[in-house]
This record gives sequence, structure tokens and C-alpha cells, in this order.
Amino acid sequence: MPRRTKGDLPTLSVARKRLESVANRLRQERPLASIEYYGGGRGEEVVGDIVCHGAADSIVTRNHYGCLVLNAAHTLFIDVDVLAPDQLAPPDGSAGWEPTWQGVFDDLRAVLAAETDESFRIYRTAAGFRVLATANEYDPTSPYSAELMRAAGADSDFVDLCRIQNSFRARLSPKPWRCGMRRPPNLFPRHTEGEQSRFAEWLSGYDRASVNRATCRYLGSIGSEHIHPQIEPVIELHDRQTKAHEALALA
Repeated sequence: MPRRTKGDLPTLSVARKRLESVANRLRQERPLASIEYYGGGRGEEVVGDIVCHGAADSIVTRNHYGCLVLNAAHTLFIDVDVLAPDQLAPPDGSAGWEPTWQGVFDDLRAVLAAETDESFRIYRTAAGFRVLATANEYDPTSPYSAELMRAAGADSDFVDLCRIQNSFRARLSPKPWRCGMRRPPNLFPRHTEGEQSRFAEWLSGYDRASVNRATCRYLGSIGSEHIHPQIEPVIELHDRQTKAHEALALA
């Protein structure tokens, strides 16, 4: 564990407790079973990969409700929700968010700053924040990874899913219903030409509806800003696919 000074501990403990409280509240409000909400329990269509260790270290899949998802073998992503899934934050991404958002953001920064051997990129999402660890690689099945994710306020069901699937997941494209679209008409695998045709028609509409939407917005970094060479291509793909540096509504 990274070293912390004695004076940091009370503030850090309070920040972690507040983040845990937010995560627990949102977990109770989530209307869907976690395995359905997070997209587990069924195979996902593979649409691309990232070669980092001489093999596909990370792959991009399409989940059950049509979004592209990055599945990273060693790049730690943490999503920290402030709003329940059926709520939506003001999409303009302005810094003047409500006090609840500011409090979660401040607590998140305090927790991440205590990891003195790490560097983090922080993004805003439609429902909260996303964290990307850049200085070191992580094992999705390790207790330390789970502890860091929970300390930052990640939903415990999501933490468990990362361990079970042996990868860290980060949604790359907007949720369809946040773009005025319905979910896909069918699920992968699609066995008939009719199923494939109906999905292709849906996908064309989804791509049009989401062209002016971003999945997250880059806010800044905490720590040394060092980037591990194996993580650099993951960051490049993530920021490009999510349109993290474009002034677009979040979805």
C-alpha cells in the first residue's frame, strides 16, 4: 500500500466513508439486477482489440443494450456514480454542478491523492465520475484492486463483476435511451439474416443519434501524470471513442 502520513488519515477516512455511503444509496435505488445492469451473464460481440503485451490485452465489445465497452486486462477504470441510473445530470459539463457533485468530487480527489505511487485521470460522466489509473497496471482479481475501487466509491456489484470477468470495464459509447433511442431489437448472437438486418438498421440509427454526444469529459489529473507505456494506447482509444475532449452533451 502507498505510504500515508498520520495527518492525512482522519480526512481520508471521512472521504472514504462518504463515498461508500453514496455508492450504497445508489445500489439500493438501482431497479435492475446487477448482472443485467452491468451486462454480465451473456457473451458479448467482440468488435476490436488493443495489442499491448504482444496479444490482445484489451478488447472492445458491444453489450446487451448496444453500447461499446472497453474490457481492459490491466488498466484500472473506476466509475463513481452520483445519480441513479434513471436520472441524468445537466449535460453541459459546466464546473458549477450541485453541491452533492462537488462533495463527491472533492472526496474522490482526497482518496486518489492518498495513493502516492499512482497517477489518475478523472472524467465526468452523465451520472458521476470516471477514474483511469495511468502509472501502474492492475490485476482485476487482486484484493488491492477491489479495495481501491471500493475506496473510490465504486458500486460493489461492479467491483465483483470486474473480478469475475477478469477485466476492468469502461463504457465507450452513449446509452441509447439518453440519445432518444430504444435498446437493440435483438441480442447477440444473431442467427438469421432477419435478425442481423434489424440490428444493422438499429445500429445505423444509434450511430446517427449519438454522433453529437460524449460518454465522458476529461476534467484533469491527480498525481505525477506518469503514463505506463502499456496503458498509453488504452487511454488514446478511450478518450477518442468517448469524445472526452469534445464539448458535447454527456450521455
